[in-house]
Amino acid sequence: MRVLKNRNFFVLWIGEIISHFGDRLAQMALVGLYLKETVTMSLSHSVPMMRNLFFFSTLPVVIFAPLAGVYVDRWRRKSTLMSCNFLRAGLVLIIPLLIIYGKGMAHIYAVIFLVFAVTSFFTPARSAIIPNLVEKGELLAANSLSNITRMAATIGGVSIGGLVVAFVGVRTSFYLNSLGFALAGLAISTIKMQEDPPSNSRSGLKEVGRELIQGLKFIGGERRIKFVAASLFILMGVSGLGYVIVTVFVTKALGLGTIGLSILAASVGAAVLCGSLLYSHFGGHLRRDRVILASIIMAGIGTIILAQSRTIFLLSIGVGVIGLVASPIMIASYTLTQEITPDRIRGRVFAALEVVISSAFLIFVWLAGVLGSRIPPSQVFYLIGITLLGYAGVVLLIKLSKKTV
Repeated sequence: MRVLKNRNFFVLWIGEIISHFGDRLAQMALVGLYLKETVTMSLSHSVPMMRNLFFFSTLPVVIFAPLAGVYVDRWRRKSTLMSCNFLRAGLVLIIPLLIIYGKGMAHIYAVIFLVFAVTSFFTPARSAIIPNLVEKGELLAANSLSNITRMAATIGGVSIGGLVVAFVGVRTSFYLNSLGFALAGLAISTIKMQEDPPSNSRSGLKEVGRELIQGLKFIGGERRIKFVAASLFILMGVSGLGYVIVTVFVTKALGLGTIGLSILAASVGAAVLCGSLLYSHFGGHLRRDRVILASIIMAGIGTIILAQSRTIFLLSIGVGVIGLVASPIMIASYTLTQEITPDRIRGRVFAALEVVISSAFLIFVWLAGVLGSRIPPSQVFYLIGITLLGYAGVVLLIKLSKKTV
């Protein structure tokens, strides 16, 4: 509540609520399109189409985020956030028009690609601007609140979006998503802050490349940032793999459609909300790296619970455990990065982390299309759980070996 008294952060937070809520509505609309297109397909044959939806929403971040990081550090961050929201509002509005005129999924994939190309500029700008709006001692609370906002929007947006898609149709979700981006842009326009004028740095490939290398060198030379990057790669990789398999399993294998996803979204959203509140209240004195490592171990246990789940109730417990510990991982990672990264390269560092996150998600979403059509979901979840526990074990062994030297 203390950080919300900061008017500028409050405005940014309101914008996040609106845009995230709309995002989740649109996400459920895409699932509705997937179900419509695969109504006559078997479970194994439908997995690649779900993979494609995730693939085209992640690929542009991998491609454009390195360039975005350089320009986020050159441009005014407030103006960047506003422009990205207004651009996304216009692009999302194209999707229902494509549906009305009977265009195929290839056209929709192209629009999704463009939307997330713009998002690759928005995301590092949002992470980079937070330390400009709040005091250093308030970063943990601000990041916790942002995480809570995303999850509250997930609970509301996916739950309501699932019902909208099931009973009304998909186009309404896209209209609301477009409106949400526009309103978020208007909210951010009211932020009052002093920013340096846009950089006059040359925009040639050599200069842009030099600035990008500066950001990468900082990450390579900072042990704690390398640990954050590795942990986020592992976490987002297994998340991409599990997300596709869970979505297909609930909607197709259990036959619960978007309503089943709404139930799961409410479970994971509530768990992430609790995890964010608990960590922001009790975690201020805990070492960030230890919080990340302990949470990864718990995520591995939660995934093994998923492997033994055959009902929506047990699935909800499994994703709930994962959601509870995912919050501290993300909050601790972003707070630690903001605390130790100089302002002049913060955009590049966060853009690099976005590349790490999106690359992991992209690789493993594609892998999900291969594994999901060949082995049962339970075996995929066992593989994810073992990977998480194995990574945590390796990190612990490295830490212990350094102490004994």
